[in-house]
Amino acid sequence: MKSLIDLTRRGLVMLLFHKRIDVREEDIFSELHHFLLRKNNRYLTNDEIVALTGVSPELLYKWVKAGKLKKSIFPNLGAPCERCGQITQAKICVSCSSSIVGTLKQEEKDRAWFNQIQRNHVRASTYHYK
Repeated sequence: MKSLIDLTRRGLVMLLFHKRIDVREEDIFSELHHFLLRKNNRYLTNDEIVALTGVSPELLYKWVKAGKLKKSIFPNLGAPCERCGQITQAKICVSCSSSIVGTLKQEEKDRAWFNQIQRNHVRASTYHYK
């Protein structure tokens, strides 16, 4: 079997990393990282890397989330949003983040309104004997 370097020089990067039985996950990572560090491969997206190398998307997402594949070096890599599953550069995508912030602001308004009502109706909470 030819080495990965020979295959990448010819543009035949269809070597399926996960099909080799004797290869550990760290060995797959080191080969993939070496492949991605080439100048032409730094801007590949998740889908392109999966198509070219055969690495499973779940394994790729795991390495991106763990910080093994740095976003500063590989800007087009991402992992699924923890809330909706959309591919993003952060843990939570922009739409989910704005939704959460909006919900928190509404909760704060509701709490302030409730506290104001409680202060205005002090006698309503007092128990009186007949």
